[in-house]
Amino acid sequence: MSLNLNAQHGRYTGSTAFNDAFNDAQFVRTFGLIALVGSFLGILGGAVAIGLGLAVLGFGTGRYFKVLGGMVMVLGVLSLIFAPAGILGSLVLAAGIVWKALSVRRVLDNEGKDDPDWHTAHSRAIIGLVTSSAGALVSICYGLLILLGCLLRASGRFD
Repeated sequence: MSLNLNAQHGRYTGSTAFNDAFNDAQFVRTFGLIALVGSFLGILGGAVAIGLGLAVLGFGTGRYFKVLGGMVMVLGVLSLIFAPAGILGSLVLAAGIVWKALSVRRVLDNEGKDDPDWHTAHSRAIIGLVTSSAGALVSICYGLLILLGCLLRASGRFD
């Protein structure tokens, strides 16, 4: 099975920024969906965050994705000691994909609108933005539920 993450170039636009945004849009779409699924599974523990970090490290190109994957993996390892760090790892991945999707959209707003691949890249960036935003929201909700549970347990109302 291919994730279609191989580097490609726009058909007509020779701009390096557009080609980078086009390739990043592929990654953003795929890992936006993975961030959403990972945020639902993040409650299971650190192995999910470690796997997500390894996937980003393995498939991501460039320094941004390597740092993002490393941070998610470190939080996954920390979650073996402190369980909520796994949810934080899913949140970091989703927030990182949101950030990259917004930067891809910024480039696409300025360049390559006459390229036939522009619509494809734009759609991919939107899908990645929406799915990773939903993943961040799920992770935040899980974190708030854990915080609420800790507060109730500390107050003695939930033993």
